This record gives sequence, structure tokens and C-alpha cells, in this order.
Amino acid sequence: MRKIIFFVTLVIVLVSLNWFRELTAQDLSNISDEQKAKLLKIYKARNSGVPDKPRVYKTPEIYEDSANFRLDLRKTEIEAPTELSTLARHLQRKGTAAASGKKKLVAFEDLKVFGMELFESAGNITQPVDIATSSDYVLGPGDNVLIYLWGRVEKEYNLTIDREGKIFVPQVGELVVWGLTLEQFKARAIKQFSKVYSDYNLTISLGKIRSIRIFVTGEVKRPGAYTVSSLTSLFNAIYTAGGPNQRGSMRYIRLMRSGKEQSVVDLYKFLLEGNNSIDVRLQTGDLIFVPVAGTRVAIRGEVKRQAKYELIGQETALDLLALAGQPTAEAHLDRVMLERVTGKSEWEVLDLNLNQARGPVDAVVLQDGDRITVASIFDFKKNMVSITGHVKHPGFYERNDTTRVSDLLKRAQLQPYDVYYDRAELYRRHANYRTQIIPIDLSKALAGDEKNDLKLKDLDSLHVYSIKEIEWKRLVYIGGEVKSPGVFDLYEDMSVEDLIFLAGSFKRSAFRFGAEIARVDSVGRVEIIYVNLKNPADRKILMQEDDQLFIRRIPDWKENRIVKIEGEVTYPGDYAIMRKDETLYNLLARCGGFTERAFPKGLIFVRHSIEENLRRLGVDKMIERSKRVVEDSLGNVRYEGMIEYDPTGLSRIVIDIESIMNTGGAVGDIILEPNDKIFVPSVPSGVSVIGAVGSNGTIQFMPNKKVRDYIKRAGNFTRWADKHEVRLIRASGEVYSGGTALGKKVEVGDLVVVPTKVERKSNWFKNLTTAASAITGIVTTAILIGKL
Repeated sequence: MRKIIFFVTLVIVLVSLNWFRELTAQDLSNISDEQKAKLLKIYKARNSGVPDKPRVYKTPEIYEDSANFRLDLRKTEIEAPTELSTLARHLQRKGTAAASGKKKLVAFEDLKVFGMELFESAGNITQPVDIATSSDYVLGPGDNVLIYLWGRVEKEYNLTIDREGKIFVPQVGELVVWGLTLEQFKARAIKQFSKVYSDYNLTISLGKIRSIRIFVTGEVKRPGAYTVSSLTSLFNAIYTAGGPNQRGSMRYIRLMRSGKEQSVVDLYKFLLEGNNSIDVRLQTGDLIFVPVAGTRVAIRGEVKRQAKYELIGQETALDLLALAGQPTAEAHLDRVMLERVTGKSEWEVLDLNLNQARGPVDAVVLQDGDRITVASIFDFKKNMVSITGHVKHPGFYERNDTTRVSDLLKRAQLQPYDVYYDRAELYRRHANYRTQIIPIDLSKALAGDEKNDLKLKDLDSLHVYSIKEIEWKRLVYIGGEVKSPGVFDLYEDMSVEDLIFLAGSFKRSAFRFGAEIARVDSVGRVEIIYVNLKNPADRKILMQEDDQLFIRRIPDWKENRIVKIEGEVTYPGDYAIMRKDETLYNLLARCGGFTERAFPKGLIFVRHSIEENLRRLGVDKMIERSKRVVEDSLGNVRYEGMIEYDPTGLSRIVIDIESIMNTGGAVGDIILEPNDKIFVPSVPSGVSVIGAVGSNGTIQFMPNKKVRDYIKRAGNFTRWADKHEVRLIRASGEVYSGGTALGKKVEVGDLVVVPTKVERKSNWFKNLTTAASAITGIVTTAILIGKL
């Protein structure tokens, strides 16, 4: 038994010694590298396991979606970096410092639009359900309210507002709550409950809230319709839609309600000042519109917030510095670089002084696309000059004591064309911030002239102009019978022939023997130069600035001298006018004359040029001005037309075709014009009677019968007929009216029109009352005068 006890004790001691050997410190200096590697491998293997799950206290979940916001502590602990040795941390800091070394300017293209980072995770956030309500919350259909009573009576009501905005409380009745805040609803409920209960206390809280339908449109990442909580504000809605996209504005977000603009929100007040008072609670049907961003500028360098910023108008570079969080301590504000695209599609560089500590600053208003660079005082070099304008490589160049204007021009390389050599501008900034402009003749500077090829000083800036910037545009004009009349640039040694060719050459109607050049001399006098375009010498006349060349039309030129004749003629169709004096009689002869079915008396001759001539004369405006002005009893003014103006009806010309044909065109003939239209109808069926008669219709022609006879055949006059305004309209277009028209003989194809009387309604009682009042007033006045 003792042997067994001794053996067990020995085993326990040996095992314990092995454990303690691993826990005690070991002298690593006396072991080999292989043993060190082996011990390190064992140590990593034992410490590679996942630590035990920590004890986490979790409050009860009161909202269904609260699981989405739980923190995963296990993940945090697993991803925590292992502790680094002192040497490793030192090396890491050294490497970071070496890598960062000198600051590099961020490219303008890589700058982000300010405020976009606010919406970077907008798509991953679900809409919260635990928004606290406020006393100004407006109740509406679908809201759930909880009413608690305690005291002498203890009751609890769980009520939902119906579609009519009402709730029903047992023993109390209906309450209209739509549009009330919680405070207003509580006051109304207390008043209503007091009619039923006494000696009680009442509390109202909001349970489930209703959903509303809103719309987010414009430049947002996810435009569309959204169903959201009625507690949602404008900020929540924009966030739900992913925020403005790269084109969207952050300063002019509009809230539209019932088709009207409710408010305009500037997100910069929230982003820069933390001012959330501009937020607006939404209602169902609201529309949020994010327009395209307005003026945007970029700023980089020694500022606290490098980004692209949206401006609202008239901001200067100092205002942009404020938006960017102000400059850093290293900023060199004496010379801030502004890069700008000018109106002539050229790149321009301006040096701005924004150092307020040294006096007035440059208050340059920023434009869309401006880019500002704030350099560091440590990076700023004084031995630098710049060149801008019409050169291939504008920018900054190093200067030494021998650098001259010609050296800078050779480095930047002048453009091969359109360079204005007579004068460039050298801007020289002195120590007292005074800027001097020195004119430079580029030709002389390149030739080595010392007065123009100056030695450059620090911060000198040379601007090279183009000819278009300095000289006005030299133009000539051509008008008349060319394909493309208008204004053209005057080129070197440009002749009359060159200008005509640029204008598309002549039209067929151009008169080649008599063109004119109107030339203005140096004192403003106009000289007329006559040009024979058939003469080669005249075609080579050189054009001068502001010359006007006029190409005339061939007299009486008509490209489409066509008339049309239709109806009962032998050869109807289009006919070209052969000569200027060709007449209707000649045309009837050319088309073979009338057919057997033709009714010459009813010939219709239409000339469309009459309508155009009346328009040129302004007849429509004259008739408009001749309208009678009538004012009613309420003071309303209206215009009553005395004449009905229909220009299309005036295009027909009444022609006596019988006289033309009987005299061979000697009497009543008419000269044709282009686009005239002639129509020869066939023999009509009878005589038409329309208007205030018993029956409108066409009656068979009866020889030697008069207008009254045809009216009797048509059922005679009606009670409303105006017998004194009867009209007889001949087939030729002639019109007879009045009482004498009843006795006129009717011919085949004529038209009888019987108009209706115009009744004038009068209020005899009102007129009598007015007259009596007037007489009474006159008599009263006479009596008073007699008593004086």
C-alpha cells in the first residue's frame, strides 16, 4: 500500500514541476536559435484560440428592429491589433514619417464635394422606429393614441383615428382630432371627459404612428416615392433617398407642398453651423426637389477642409476660406493662386493677396469652375516667375540672376499664330505690395533689345495677348441674290469674287451687270462703288473693312410664274405665264376654252397676293383700332367689332366674264399674276334660298322670276325674317341687298339670303322709373331755385 501511495505522489510531483517550468521565466540567452523558434511556435499555438465570449449586459428589446443596432463585441475583440514591441512601434513611426515626408497637393479632380460624406452610408441605415414624439406633433388619420384616466375613475383607452379624423370614446362620444397637436388634443379631451367624469387625472400619449407618402426627385441618388413615418423630417427623407448625387445642390433644396414652394433648405447651415432649426416636418404628398448644383469652386492646400464648395453668389476668396475652415498656420496668404477659365475659353492664373494682417485684400468675386491653391510658407519659393496668355506652356518657371524676358518666352514657347507682338504686359510686384505694369514689345525682346528684354525679378508675371483680344474684328457684309447673305470676316487681300464665293455664289436671279459696294471712309462718309460682275477687273476689287456688297435681282425675275386653272375647261392644269401682260382671256384660249358643261358666269378668280398686300397695309390693325368701346354698369370695358375682317374672303376678284369673252378680251380682261387660281364650275342645278324662310334648299330655275317668287316657293318669310335686308348673290360674285333686291330677276346659279331680325330688348319699366326720377329731380331743383 505504501508503494502505491509513494508512486502516485511521485507522479503528481513530476507533473507539477513540468507545469511550473512552463510558467516560470526562462533564460533565453543559454538556448539555441532552434529552441527559441520552437518555443515561439508553441507560444503562438497556445495563444491562437478565440477568447471566451465576454459577459454583455443587454437591455430588453422594446422595438422590433433594435437588433439591427446591436454591437458585435466579439468581432471588435478579434480584430483588435496585437501589442507591438517597442522597437516595432518605433520603426512603424519612422516609416510613416518617412512616407509622409513632404506634403503633396491633392489634384483638383480628386477633391470631394463638401457634404457628400454625410450620405456615404445612407443606403445601409434603416429608418429608425424609436423617434421621440414632441408636443407639437400634428395628429392625423391612422395615428394611435393612448388615454389614461386615474383618480375616482380608472380607465385606459387605446384609440385609432379614423379616415374622417375622429375617434370614438365610449360614454364620452366622438372627438375630432385631425390637425390638432398632442397638447391641443389633451385640452379638448379634458373638456369632453369633464362632462362625464369628475375628480380625475388624464394623460395622453402616442402609440403607433401613421405612415405618409412623400416624393424625392431631382439630383438624388435614389429618386422616387417613399412611405415613411409621419415623424419624418426633410433631413430624414433626403438621407433615405441617399442624399444628393454628384450633380445635386446642397444649398437650394426645395420643399413643395400642394404645388407651392413651402421652404428652401441650405444644408451648409447644418453642416457648418450645426443649425438643425431649418429642418421641416413632412406631410403626406410633400415633394422634395434637389436641383442641379449652381456655382462650384475648389480649394486645396493649406486649409483645414480641402473640397469643392457650392456658392450662392458674390462670394470672394475670403468667404471660400471661411467655408474651408480657415487656413492652417502654415498657409502663405500673401500669394494665393486662383486659376480661372476666361470668357474666351482660355486658362488664366491670378495671384491674390488674402493676408488681412497686412492691409486690404483682393476682393475678387469667384466664378463657376474657379480653383484656388493655398501654398505653404515652407514650399513657397521667391525665385519664381510666371507667364500666362497666348503661349503653349503657361505656368511658373524658376528664375536666376540672368533670366530675361526672352528666356521666359523661349521656355513657354509662343503660339505659332495670333500672337500680338506689339505689346505684352509684365506685372511686377514690389515689397510694399504695389504692382507695376511694364509694356513689352515681344519682337524687340526676342531680338535682344535691352529696353524690352528686361531682367526678371522675383514674382514677375508676363501676360501675352492674342490679336483677337486687342484688335477689333474686321468684317464685311454681302446681301441680295446670293445663297448665304450675311456678315463675314475680312481676310487678307479679300476680293469681291472671294466674298461672293464665301456667300455660296450667285442665285439664278442675280443681276451680274450692276452690283454695288457701300464703303465708309475714315470720317464716316459713304461712297458707292458700282461693280460689273461680268468684268474680271471689277471682280478683283479688294474689299475693305465694313464694306457692304449688294447683289441685285434681275428686273421682274420670277422663278415660278405659274397659274392654275381647274374645272370645266378643255385642258385644266398649271400654266406658265409667257409674258408680263398675259391676260385671263389669253389663258382661256391656251387651255382650249370652256367645255359644254361649263358655267362661265360662275367663274371664280382667286388672287392670294391680295391677302398678303392687305397684311402689309396693316388693314387688320386699322379695323382693330376702329372697334367701338363699350362700358357696362360695372365699369367693365369691352370692344365691339363693327366689321368682321376675313382676309381669305377678299382674295376673290369679281369678273364680268361675258364682257371679256364677247369683246375678245378688250373689255374687263385682267392681267395674270403668279399663283393666281381660276375655277370654272359646271352648270348649277338651280337657285338656292337660305335664311329665315320656311324651308332652306335649292329650287329649280324658272326664267324671268324674281327674288320674291323664289322666297314664296321656299315657304315664304318666317316671323323673324328681316324683309328689308334680303340679299341676292350672283354666281359671278356680285351682291344686291335691301328692299330693291326683292324685285331683281334671278339667274341660274344665284343665291338668295334672308337674314334674321336683330331684336332690341328694352326694359320699359326701368326706363319709365329712370325718367320719372330725372323729372322729379329737375322739378325739385326748379322749386328750390325759385325760393332763393
